[in-house]
Amino acid sequence: MRKPDRLLSDVRIVEAGSLSDVCATPGAQMARMENEGWSATVDLTSRELTVLCCAVELYIRSGEPVASREIAHASGLNLSPASIRNVMAKLESDGFLSRPHPSAGSVPTDRSFRVFVDTIRPKQLPSNLRQRLLEQMSTMRRELVEDLEWVAKVTADATNEAGVAMRPMGEEPVVEAISLVSLGGDRVLGVIVTSDGSIEKRLLRREDQPTHEELQEEGRFLTENLGGRTIEAVRLEADVSDEEPQRSVEARSRRTASQLFAECGESVELELAGTDHLLRSADFVEAERVRSLFSVLHDRRRIATEWRRAFDRGPTQVIIGHESEVTASGNLGMVATLFFREGRRAGALGVVGPRRMDYTRIVPVVEFIGDTLTKMLEEPGARHA
Repeated sequence: MRKPDRLLSDVRIVEAGSLSDVCATPGAQMARMENEGWSATVDLTSRELTVLCCAVELYIRSGEPVASREIAHASGLNLSPASIRNVMAKLESDGFLSRPHPSAGSVPTDRSFRVFVDTIRPKQLPSNLRQRLLEQMSTMRRELVEDLEWVAKVTADATNEAGVAMRPMGEEPVVEAISLVSLGGDRVLGVIVTSDGSIEKRLLRREDQPTHEELQEEGRFLTENLGGRTIEAVRLEADVSDEEPQRSVEARSRRTASQLFAECGESVELELAGTDHLLRSADFVEAERVRSLFSVLHDRRRIATEWRRAFDRGPTQVIIGHESEVTASGNLGMVATLFFREGRRAGALGVVGPRRMDYTRIVPVVEFIGDTLTKMLEEPGARHA
């Protein structure tokens, strides 16, 4: 079975020393953060890294701002609350902690969660949970051609978050060529050829009744300017500016593209389960947050696009808060992993939950389910996916 590399770490640990067991990498005195999503490189001493990880761990457990005395008690650093406050002040100035108001404790930022996720040591999957998942998946397994919902349900039940399963999850094809053919009157046939060899055709209505020469000009313009881009990227850029001359080739081409790409693209099968877990969470008691949550969960194309982008960095990914438009809208976090067949991406599964979900527990559960699905797909005679 292919065993892909796992979590991509954006925190490089250097030098020798010791860290609290709260953090993942023992024997580190300094961590250097070089996440592509952050503009500055930040060096963290072992003391700062331990305080940061401890603050995140405590916040995950309680959901409340964390006080220095709590960290002093839990961190194992043998420092006074006053000394811890000095470290927290430095972390706050570096953008890792924030305070709702001056007299309150501290709340970890997205930046802090990213360091925590990339630095911590994931928990071992308990043997009883491992056995229960194997039995449950064996019992519930049906041909994935017919049913993907049980994968989302197993994931949701094992994590107490919203489970997600989707397919296909291959590399997203890019546009290779676009042609436009007049069918007479206001009807135009639009043809898109993509890198995977597929051809999509759309019947368009054009009020301006373009000539054959105009359509050829638009086709050339669209091929030159959109070739090499994914369909989703084209869809997001297809709006026409009010400042553009309405009869210019660019304006006409943009109007054509907005129709042509509105409904085309890969059909994604996405199953959700366990949304009731989130509704019982204290993180989703406000009506606006609930609305944002369901807006995210039901935008299948958006989730698929975000997961594909994340999987370019590795087969298991954690997406936190403002690292993605999807998770930013509801202050959410996502954990996702691929499953494979014959070394190729067959699909993906994961969870959506509050930003402060217990990543140390959830990541190994999601990975185990993904690895088990991969084994199922590699069994002799397997007809799944």
